[in-house]
Amino acid sequence: MEQHITKQLSVKHPTCSYVMTRKETLVVDLVITTSVSFSADFTLTMKAMGGNATVRCIVLPKKGARVKLTTHQIHIAPNAKSDVLVKSVITDASVITFQGNVSIGKRAKKSDAYQKNENLIFGDGGVIITSPTLEILNNDVRCTHGVTTGTIPDDVLWYMQSRGISEAGAKALYIDGFIRGSMGTIEKW
Repeated sequence: MEQHITKQLSVKHPTCSYVMTRKETLVVDLVITTSVSFSADFTLTMKAMGGNATVRCIVLPKKGARVKLTTHQIHIAPNAKSDVLVKSVITDASVITFQGNVSIGKRAKKSDAYQKNENLIFGDGGVIITSPTLEILNNDVRCTHGVTTGTIPDDVLWYMQSRGISEAGAKALYIDGFIRGSMGTIEKW
């Protein structure tokens, strides 16, 4: 069975959770676009043996907003897989704090959990604070995490501008490619 959930997290609806109780393939797309500061939370609990979940999140603050996003990947059942990818784009003096938590229980052998945070900062004053946390209580698992943060390379902007694309257009294309590169098209949000 396959399931796809798309949710926009906001000040009024800052939390989302999913408990996988049967073997299925799940894709969750989370979107945070805000000019208001708030804390968001997503929890995924893997209670189904052989379950597979992919969580993709886009964070796009503006007007100096401070966004704190906390994710929880909780593996209780064995042979379950979860991947979390959080992509952030800061175009102004906004601040994003990402706390990614992975918890593998004692009975969750052969679990596979992956967490990645990719960030793009351009403009002045933008800040990314990222902190992965792993709690692994079974030694027969695979858990990995990674973080990247960068800016739009000057040579990429120059190349696009030399092909007749305006600076604003070049930045927009780069951001679109950054988001779509691993996220794909997010359906109906």
